[in-house]
Amino acid sequence: MTFETSQNLLTVDVEDWFHILDSSAVPPLERWEELESRVAANVERILAMLDHKGVKGTFFWLGWVAQRHKSLVRACHAAGHEIASHGHDHVLAYQVGERKFLDDIVRAKAMLEDILGQSVKGFRAPGFGITEGAEWAFDVIKRAGYNYDSSVFPATRGHGGLADAQRGPHWIETQEGRLAEIPQSVVSLANRRFSLFGGGYLRLAPLPLIRWGIRRLRRSGQPLVIYIHPREVDPAQPRLALGYKRSFKCYVNLESTLPKLETLFNIGRFMRMDEYAKAFFGEDLQAA
Repeated sequence: MTFETSQNLLTVDVEDWFHILDSSAVPPLERWEELESRVAANVERILAMLDHKGVKGTFFWLGWVAQRHKSLVRACHAAGHEIASHGHDHVLAYQVGERKFLDDIVRAKAMLEDILGQSVKGFRAPGFGITEGAEWAFDVIKRAGYNYDSSVFPATRGHGGLADAQRGPHWIETQEGRLAEIPQSVVSLANRRFSLFGGGYLRLAPLPLIRWGIRRLRRSGQPLVIYIHPREVDPAQPRLALGYKRSFKCYVNLESTLPKLETLFNIGRFMRMDEYAKAFFGEDLQAA
């Protein structure tokens, strides 16, 4: 594969500004209804940019958000983007345990399918929150009926990450059968893995460094998987009292997200994750 023709995937984890994980500063679930929602305007900004650039992507919708913005879910689907699941209540698997995690992701899948009138194939855990000791989550994802997963962050990170996981797309053997996995993109340098391609990593990294990372991916035969959140295109969003380190990660360079994406969209064709999964795993994906 050449740099220009290699496959690129844009993914959007559809959450609101207050859906930040693992902080006491984040309002609890029972208070979310009281808060100003900014997700619709931000998703519409992203959709407009993608339409302008002719890019199709995969939107991993949080069920709690989808339930309140059904027409936007349908508009996203009508624009040609894949609708996938990000769970319902934005829970970390290793915090809530197997039963609650299963209930949450089954509920999200059913809700999205009811909105769309068709099956939902893909899943991504909030925060890439599958860690060592919580690999049972892959059994649960397969049991819930998802066709492929994109929850693996094959490096260390704040509330997720499997540092020794395979970096490229691969099969995961679960108690329920094989699960197709498309991990988040990371690069390796001096035996250390790190990401440049999503969230705060994308906003903090200068474009020359991101391009360097993409070339490293190409040489290792990996696809480029980018992820963003709608709040990352919203410099005017309310700020949570997260502390210096988390605030820096969550709020720095918000104005850079859309310009960086517009530049990166020039590197080659972008495709939906379900399309990539079908092309990479072939007929085995349907049989698994």
